[in-house]
Amino acid sequence: MQDRVASVIKQSDALLLAIEDAETGQRGFLLTGDEKYLQPYFEGKRVAARAVGDLIDSVHTLSQFAALRAIQRDMRDKLDELDQTVRLEREGHHEEALAIVRSDAGKESMDRLRSGIGRFVADCEARRSTALTDSRRRVQATEYAFIALLLGVAGLLAFTASMQAKAYKGVIRGTKRMSRDALRDSLTGLPNRRDLARRLEKLRADDGTAQQPVTALFIDLDGFKAINDKLGHAVGDALLRAVSESLKRVTRLGDLVARVGGDEFVVIAPGLASPSVIEKLCERLMAEIRVLASSYGGVGLSIGVATQSGAGFVAEELLQKADNAMYVAKRSGGGYHFDAGLNSCSRS
Repeated sequence: MQDRVASVIKQSDALLLAIEDAETGQRGFLLTGDEKYLQPYFEGKRVAARAVGDLIDSVHTLSQFAALRAIQRDMRDKLDELDQTVRLEREGHHEEALAIVRSDAGKESMDRLRSGIGRFVADCEARRSTALTDSRRRVQATEYAFIALLLGVAGLLAFTASMQAKAYKGVIRGTKRMSRDALRDSLTGLPNRRDLARRLEKLRADDGTAQQPVTALFIDLDGFKAINDKLGHAVGDALLRAVSESLKRVTRLGDLVARVGGDEFVVIAPGLASPSVIEKLCERLMAEIRVLASSYGGVGLSIGVATQSGAGFVAEELLQKADNAMYVAKRSGGGYHFDAGLNSCSRS
């Protein structure tokens, strides 16, 4: 039961990540007109279709099946919106494509999709918790039955109780491990997008955060696709792990570093006092990554920076502004770019 629930949660995360990758590719294509951004777009669509099919095959209750059908409808709405904008851009109707993006129809379907997947995962986790509780009750009932027979078979009962305790501890350890794995990127060990959202919510609710700004750096690894294609996925994976370690070395102890996509990372840094301090952080990040060029070839960073007041900051809005700023930096050939809410600053 627990293994099946863990698999369902993993497939749910894969579905959401695939849709987000497809959207990232669509945005890159609309912003640049470069067909190379359509590779993650088509790959995201393919993975999403497979993930939702796997999910439908893996559930056994009518309520879960109905929830997945609703998720599938929202997924189709979102993919239809992406397909339409890509088709219009390819036909040269750039402004019509942008008008669809600005209409927020895609955002609404994406919000419904995230909400539906969140509810579906929460239901799966609740079922897993109920199964664990039932398992514990059965273990306790068995122990009580054996205690009643303790006078007659004391030696046998001691052995049996010991084995049951070990089995139960194994279940607990396995459950905790699966819960941790659901919040971690399996390649780099960094928090994934789901854990990033959870931690941002905790940060927003922290009274100490209200007294200081919160800065988001949305980071795209330039040159990764060429390295991955030329040298192979094993080298690409090694590069992503090396970049993860580099980001952790440069950031402070209280900062959060997460991997949110194939070659995309996010750094959340509370309490950076001024744009000049943020610039120094960006410079250190880029210098650290440049060191990797000797081992992996041409690799760099495009960094988008956005800051909000800690008092009631909106996580999705903060990340979206940083994401938009990152695309400006990328179109400029890399480096970093500040959102308009900060004192305007760019460097390639």
